[in-house]
Amino acid sequence: MPLLRHRRLRRWITPYLDGELDRRRAQLVAEHLDRCWGCSGDLSTLRLIKHSLGSLGARTPTDLAEARLRRWAGGLAG
Repeated sequence: MPLLRHRRLRRWITPYLDGELDRRRAQLVAEHLDRCWGCSGDLSTLRLIKHSLGSLGARTPTDLAEARLRRWAGGLAG
């Protein structure tokens, strides 16, 4: 695949994830993701980041502190 085409498709990964691409471009990105290990890895990373950021708003600082303490205590026990 030509490098310029790869770079263009790579720039469309975030809009693809957000459902912002038209049908034709979304199909091109989907086909590219099936073949490109690097771009499919980027997509997975973006999904994890968006999921993590989305769950932050639902948690209070107290919840976060409690979760960190439990994780730390679990590490001591395990």
